[in-house]
Amino acid sequence: MAATSLARLESLASGSRGSSAPAAGSAPYSRRMNPIARALDRLFAWVKWPVAIASVMFLPGLVYALAFVAERFARSPAVLPFAIGAAVYAVAFAGLARRRIGFWTVVEHELTHAIFAWASLHRVVGFAATRSGGHIRYIGRGNWLIAIAPYFFPTFALIAIAVLSWTPPHPAAIGAVILGAAVAHHVLSTWLETHRHQVDLREVGWLWSWMFLPAVNAFVLGLVLAYASGTRSLTAHLSHVRGPTLVLFHWLVGLVHR
Repeated sequence: MAATSLARLESLASGSRGSSAPAAGSAPYSRRMNPIARALDRLFAWVKWPVAIASVMFLPGLVYALAFVAERFARSPAVLPFAIGAAVYAVAFAGLARRRIGFWTVVEHELTHAIFAWASLHRVVGFAATRSGGHIRYIGRGNWLIAIAPYFFPTFALIAIAVLSWTPPHPAAIGAVILGAAVAHHVLSTWLETHRHQVDLREVGWLWSWMFLPAVNAFVLGLVLAYASGTRSLTAHLSHVRGPTLVLFHWLVGLVHR
C-alpha cells in the first residue's frame, strides 16, 4: 500500500506529507505563514526528546491503566457486540475487501496528518487520497506531531464516538459494533503502516518513535475502551496511571543515589 511509505518533500517555505507532493512553487507561501505556527514548530522541536522521555516514564502506568480498563470492559455487556464488529472488520480487512478498505485507510491517514497540521495552525493547501497513496500539503515546515499523528490518533474511532454521542438514543449493541469496527481499523492500519521503510517514522527517528508511540497508543486505546465500557471520566482513567509511574520514578531515583 503506497500510503504506508509516505515521502516528505518540502522547501523552507512549505511542507507536505504523502506519497507524492511536489515542492515546486512553494516559495510564495513563505510570506503567508502563520507566525504562531512557526513558533509552535520551534516549541515542538524543543520538547521532542523530553516528551519521549516522559512517555517512557509513564508507559508502565498507562499499560496498567489499559489492562484495568480492558478487564472491566471484558465484563461489560458491550464486549460481545464490540468483538463482533472488530472481528467482522478484521476479516474484511484481511481479504474480502482489501482494496476498498485500503482506500479508506489512506483517507484516514492523510486526514489525520491534516487535522494535526490544522491543530498546529498550519494552513493545509492540498489533500489527495487514492487506493495507491495520497498526500497533504501545508504551509510551513511542520513538526513531529504532524508526522507521527496517524500512528496513534484513531480518527475514524473518534468520529464514531462523536456521532454516537450526539445522535438520538440507539441500541447500545449497535454502537458497540460500530466502535469495535473502528477500533479494529485503527489497530490493523497502524500495524500495517508501521514498518522499517515508513518515511514518517524514519523522519522523526526510530528510537524516538519506539519511546513515544507505545505510551501514547496505550493512553488512547485505554480512553476508547473506557468510553466503550461506559466510563466518561478522564481523571478516573488517569488515576490508574499514577501508581506504577511513581514506582518507576522512585526506582530510578534510587538507582541514581546508589
